[in-house]
Amino acid sequence: MIDMVEDNQEKDKTPSIKSVKLDRGMSVDEVQKLLTAPMENRERAYYRAVYETFYRANELLQCNIEDYNKETGELVALYTKNKYNPRTRQFLKSPPKQMVLSPTTQLLFKKIIGNRKKGAIFINNQGVRLSKTYLEMKIDEIATSIGIQRVAFITPTGKEYHLVTIKALREAGERHCDLAGADSDVTARGSQHSAIVKEKHYKKAGWDEVQEQVKKYHPAFKE
Repeated sequence: MIDMVEDNQEKDKTPSIKSVKLDRGMSVDEVQKLLTAPMENRERAYYRAVYETFYRANELLQCNIEDYNKETGELVALYTKNKYNPRTRQFLKSPPKQMVLSPTTQLLFKKIIGNRKKGAIFINNQGVRLSKTYLEMKIDEIATSIGIQRVAFITPTGKEYHLVTIKALREAGERHCDLAGADSDVTARGSQHSAIVKEKHYKKAGWDEVQEQVKKYHPAFKE
């Protein structure tokens, strides 16, 4: 099924605005190449966590050491994206997310956290929380260096559009888990999509069920 997705990507053609969005997804092979490419442990831990938890870029960056359970590998994202209700034109505060990391990513977290007891998980050499801008730049740099970055040009503006991004990695994690046999309604609950229409089809699953599905079907947990 994954091969079919790859075959449908018109890599040699300049995609339209619509097809750019459809072709953004990364294959399992591309994700594997990205996550095993040369990079610092903090970047590798971050990208792996995005892929495994489906957390949005800033949701993961806002996680602190206090939000991570070293014993269980569970990571709680307290600052999640609020949902917009078009009927009331108001934002509804989303509850915290709580996902479990794979054993490999837990080891990386242990290395980057070290003896620190509190504060941001992902920090630079000066101890400052890493920014989304830096990590977006870094994933583009890495993807380009290993030959998996794909660039499209949106017509008629000719604007350059890079297809391997943090968002693409997050979406790939959910899709790959589904393709491997997970319940798509449950993983949708895990990613907390903001679309009200799709939310109507969510299964009312608890976090234990979401974590069970991810650990059972996600490629990262098969290593």
